[in-house]
Amino acid sequence: MTRLFLVLAAVLLGTATPAAAAAVPLDVDGYVRVYLDHTGLPGAAVAVTHGADVVRVAGYGHDAAGAPITAATRLPVASLSKSMTAFAVLQLAEAGRLGLDEPVTRYLPEFRVADPRGARITVRMLLDQTSGMADSAFPDLTLPQPHSLAEAVARLRDAGLADEPGAKFHYHNPNYEVAARIVEVVAGQPFDGYLRTRLFEPLGMAASTTVDEPPADLSPGYVRAFGFAVPVTEPDWFTGGSHGVQTTAGDLARWLIAQRDGGSVLSPSSVALVHTPAPGREYALGWRADPAGRLSHTGEWFSHTAAQILLPDGHGIAVLAPTGLALDNDAETLAQGLATLVQGVRRSSRCPPGWSRTGCSPG
Repeated sequence: MTRLFLVLAAVLLGTATPAAAAAVPLDVDGYVRVYLDHTGLPGAAVAVTHGADVVRVAGYGHDAAGAPITAATRLPVASLSKSMTAFAVLQLAEAGRLGLDEPVTRYLPEFRVADPRGARITVRMLLDQTSGMADSAFPDLTLPQPHSLAEAVARLRDAGLADEPGAKFHYHNPNYEVAARIVEVVAGQPFDGYLRTRLFEPLGMAASTTVDEPPADLSPGYVRAFGFAVPVTEPDWFTGGSHGVQTTAGDLARWLIAQRDGGSVLSPSSVALVHTPAPGREYALGWRADPAGRLSHTGEWFSHTAAQILLPDGHGIAVLAPTGLALDNDAETLAQGLATLVQGVRRSSRCPPGWSRTGCSPG
């Protein structure tokens, strides 16, 4: 896949000389169109930001019904939702309404797992996925699905623990279902209403919402197998809190920009906390961090994929794709390619005359 990135970059940046490459602007449209053509990806929605500026938001191709994907097409972000749930929890922590290191049972007295060690699970352990709950001990997606966050918490009474709370990382959707239920109880309002009024509306994300199960009007997607994109129906599964947000490329640009300092919804210190994993770990609070300072998260529904990346140079990248579970996450692969592209352009010595230095874009 790295070779594909290099081929596409060569097509768009040219290979004659370093000076020639320095004079070529950032061409997100060109890159995405060549990528779709080379890989057969049916479509994508893309947001690229730099600092407080939107470099590009756009849609390309089509969904499984043949409808064009635009910057305003609402698509599921799957587990990118976890970063938004973490913001909601941190808002309540900032307001002094909960403590990250307090036990979950302080806010949800009904929270129980089948292992008595569960009483030591804290709010922070839910967000950094070190609660000890795990797919190996409680395969939630293979079990009858709940229909609300309250039901999602109640069914954990049968859940075992894979490890001592706080000891090891286990990626597990119920961690964020419990976290979202805490938001509901502490805030005294449904989780979807809280995200709408306290996160989406203040950030200008007017097209964003969160759902507990795939909606009937979901933009249809595909599964890619053996080189073919096969239209599929999204299964009826529970998505609340952990992977239920639907949004657009335009709204995701606002979300990426809010990661700089919290925008109007979170303090810079809390944003830094969300982005910083504990020593020796790579998962922070709804984000993964690598040693080079890159933050990212991916998401997968059966029929859709998503990815978001924050680069140390101030660029943000988000991609939504109408293709689901496969060997590769299509949205992640495209997002990584765009990260390679923007880093290559930013390393150029200068932008062409008349072009903005923010992402080397027109104007």
